[in-house]
Amino acid sequence: MLELDNLRRDDAERFDQGVCMLTDKFRLDERVALITGAGKGIGRGIALAFAEMGADLILTSRTEEELTALQSECEALGASVMTFIADITDEHALHDLIESVSQRFGCIDILINNAGAPGKGYGPLAKIDRARFAHTVELNLTSAYTLTHLALPLLKASRGATIVNVSSALAWMVDQNFAAYGAAKAGVNQMTKILAYELAPKIRVNAIAPGAVETPSTAFIVQNDAMREATTRWIPLRRMGQPEDIALAALYLASDASAFVSGKVLEVDG
Repeated sequence: MLELDNLRRDDAERFDQGVCMLTDKFRLDERVALITGAGKGIGRGIALAFAEMGADLILTSRTEEELTALQSECEALGASVMTFIADITDEHALHDLIESVSQRFGCIDILINNAGAPGKGYGPLAKIDRARFAHTVELNLTSAYTLTHLALPLLKASRGATIVNVSSALAWMVDQNFAAYGAAKAGVNQMTKILAYELAPKIRVNAIAPGAVETPSTAFIVQNDAMREATTRWIPLRRMGQPEDIALAALYLASDASAFVSGKVLEVDG
């Protein structure tokens, strides 16, 4: 017990002297993070984790009520929070978002391209026409590219920015009815690798590929015992993920803890 007390005292003295501990690498103090699709699910989990670790936040969603509630939670954790109601498939809205961020913060240190869903492209080939396929690609891939393009000057204004794209295990897994979504997320993975190469060394770019995660969009699985069993039987850890599982991965990739990691797709799928 005496040795443990001495170790703790040594750690405290190092902290007082400004010596960085390894766990300090996960802190996001004085970082500005823009998170899309922040109102619920994975985006909400990332926002709360980043707020807890000291980041200032720009939260976007299509639903004002969700953002208002999340803003209060993040501010209670000490974060400065800006909210912006936007449809990420609307390029004009993204222009307005970046202009607002520029005026308030002047830079973006962390960009989380999280917003996405199977959207209108969920279904069999016979049902999904060109317009519905294009909608899903726009929602999951084109919007992330467009926002990254528009945000580039603010990312370059950072001392060292990071981009984290939220992909999906369906980028390589095979399942019926996900041709559009899987194609879009596969595009996110390749875009991540190419932009990591293009934007190095100042800007790092990585992606997270979640497996089955309990969110409002998967409630139909969670609330049905048979569907939950069918989903988890193929997962070695025998459970669906939680938003915080993905949020912790995002924290790693967005922070200095992953300073030597770029161009990678991190699978978080149990």
